[in-house]
Amino acid sequence: MKKSVFVCLLCLVVQQSLAQQIDRFRDIQALDEHFQPKPDRKHPLILAHRGGPGQGDTENSITTFDKTAIALPDAIIEMDVRMTQDSTLVLLHDATLNRESDAKGNVAEWTFNNLKKIRLKTLAGELTNERIPTFADVLNWNQNRYVLALDVKPGTDLLRTMKEVQKYGAEHSVFVICYSPADAQRMRKLYPNLWLALGVSGMSDVEKWEINLPVSGRLIALTPQKLQESAFYERLHKLGILCSVGTYGAGQLDEMPIKDAASGYRNTFRQGGDILTTDRPKEVADLF
Repeated sequence: MKKSVFVCLLCLVVQQSLAQQIDRFRDIQALDEHFQPKPDRKHPLILAHRGGPGQGDTENSITTFDKTAIALPDAIIEMDVRMTQDSTLVLLHDATLNRESDAKGNVAEWTFNNLKKIRLKTLAGELTNERIPTFADVLNWNQNRYVLALDVKPGTDLLRTMKEVQKYGAEHSVFVICYSPADAQRMRKLYPNLWLALGVSGMSDVEKWEINLPVSGRLIALTPQKLQESAFYERLHKLGILCSVGTYGAGQLDEMPIKDAASGYRNTFRQGGDILTTDRPKEVADLF
């Protein structure tokens, strides 16, 4: 009994130590190793959608990021970057404040001085004392400990976002989700070592990429949520591209009881999904 308790405590200490390792991703080699394709990988990479909040948590908040990171130090933490009226970068999924806070209106029409007074709601709609974080707040919190997936929303200045990343020396602990090949090409030209993610809608896109990749190297394919044939993922893998599959949203695996969805998550990984993007990161990770 005492031995098992000691082992549990030791595991907890090791986990927390890893979760707090500053500058774990201080150089591109560390991030490349994290994303290195491994044919014998026993489990997928887990991407925590909006940070991975539960019903009692706020999304896109440092409190939730911290909770997820402590539970899963290797999880990728996804966040949504938007810009205020006075060009401050903040985190919010929706274009409006209505669902996620006690205020209303488009975030782009608010100054940050006014925005920082409002409070966030949990997924269940309960009001909290948490405030909307700035992007700078999050980079300062992270200190290159975890990989961050940056969903820079349309209308938000990509270059301003990357300047903030550079200010905090975080180029090697992030990847940027691009909404068009043109954006991806612009980012690759300006930041040759930056990891990028770009949507691929089907086999026709794969065939185009086989002829002419939109960008070379350090690329993640955002693949359809509907599971594709194994050849789809195999052909992307041959191009050196990781495949991310979203399991969140209406009618998807995340909406099912975990015991009913377990085989679906495992099959997605076996079929070729290297990264599972999910609203319940801990529960999905525990399946592997």
